[in-house]
Amino acid sequence: MDQRYSPVQDLRRHHRRLVLRSLRDDGPQPRADLARRLGLSATTMTKVVGQLLDEGLVTEDAVEGAGQRVGRPSTGIRIRTDARLVIGVQVGAGTVRLGLCDLRAQVVRSTSFGFEAEAPERVVARIAEAASELTADVPADRLLGIGVAAPGPVDPAHRRTVLAVHLGWRDVAFADLLEAALEVPAVVDHNVRSMALAESRYGETAGADPLLYVYVRTGVGAGLVIGGDPFRPGAYGVTELGHLRVLEKGRTCVCGATGCLETVVSEPYLIERLGRRSANPLAEIPDGLLDDLVDHLTTGLASAVNLFNPELILLGGIFFPAPETVFDRVRAALRAKAFPVLRDAVRVERPTLGDAAGVVGGAAVALDHFLYER
Repeated sequence: MDQRYSPVQDLRRHHRRLVLRSLRDDGPQPRADLARRLGLSATTMTKVVGQLLDEGLVTEDAVEGAGQRVGRPSTGIRIRTDARLVIGVQVGAGTVRLGLCDLRAQVVRSTSFGFEAEAPERVVARIAEAASELTADVPADRLLGIGVAAPGPVDPAHRRTVLAVHLGWRDVAFADLLEAALEVPAVVDHNVRSMALAESRYGETAGADPLLYVYVRTGVGAGLVIGGDPFRPGAYGVTELGHLRVLEKGRTCVCGATGCLETVVSEPYLIERLGRRSANPLAEIPDGLLDDLVDHLTTGLASAVNLFNPELILLGGIFFPAPETVFDRVRAALRAKAFPVLRDAVRVERPTLGDAAGVVGGAAVALDHFLYER
């Protein structure tokens, strides 16, 4: 049941959110600068900062730079990044990664486990066991919650993943199951959208807007952040780039359609063509196969550019360790296909968070839900 607040309480919560988000996004600031930036009175700022100090979420100490006068040190408000912790979880095809993260989504410690053909309830139980071990020495009042970056469309109202086609899972109530097992608040979101949020909030690409994250692994997933917020279109808020049709007479996809992008741009496809697994398949495939892969991928990316006009596209998954020459080919092919004005404005880069993007993404979702947007 949702907690109800009075109008005064709602206003206080709004001011609290404004202050925390500004400290997260803009860094430590003197009270006066923070009040001016947010359009708050000195009295309101005093009340908000006082509450946050009492909760131990912020500290007030010397701040270098803005607002500092010669011979007169300036004090500023900063988030105490170690004041609270969250657990970020990435659920992939056959692998689960977990990380204990601070209020800047920095991974403090991590763990992982593999699974094969297990019922989703068993995988969730194993996540709960791993999370318990990860937080064994963490006081209950320091743990805000757990965020799960899960594959497939997500139903936010029922806090479940609706369909994970590569795992054969339907209607998995991740949040309810984890809350029952751990007695900790839980939230679930789409895996690649969570990665996009992580890069937008906490990566070195922070500030790019819109930001499109494309993750190529078992399939091709996409997540979009616009105006600093995750883009959640339609009923389940998912952007299924991998199921754009790029071949008229293509293979049958796991979704049931034919010619989908991920039937010819994915790790399983490259394993089949190479005849073996590789830690960096894009560095090993023949030029002809790479040309075909880039052609198919950029057909999908051009559609995304023309529809969403992203400033930055991040290619993750099997693209993260790929040679820079692969990215150069993608950039050149995309320029030939996207609308002229839009193609000039978009950059294609590798993610800055690397393999940690999913865990940091789960943490970012939890931090938004339980702290910064609460």
